[in-house]
Amino acid sequence: MKDSRNPNAWKLKEIEEDSAGYVAAQEASRLDQAREGRQRAEQKDLERFTAAFVASGGSKADALAAYRAKRNAQATEAATFADEAARLAQRGATFGKV
Repeated sequence: MKDSRNPNAWKLKEIEEDSAGYVAAQEASRLDQAREGRQRAEQKDLERFTAAFVASGGSKADALAAYRAKRNAQATEAATFADEAARLAQRGATFGKV
């Protein structure tokens, strides 16, 4: 039986009959694995942060909020940088045409 997210479950006959579906299952499987890898990495980051936060005198209960605040600050900084880079690129393109 075909599994739309697990290409290893497909039989040769199913692959021959629906090669596009098999390729889609391969891609879905890769995406699932990448998502799971990101989730594991995020969890490990949180665990390390919590340990450091508690070791520095913070409470374990406050560690998640502090971690989220740190991540939001990083996201804000990255978005600001990307926005400025895009603005400068647009400005350069505009002045390059003048």
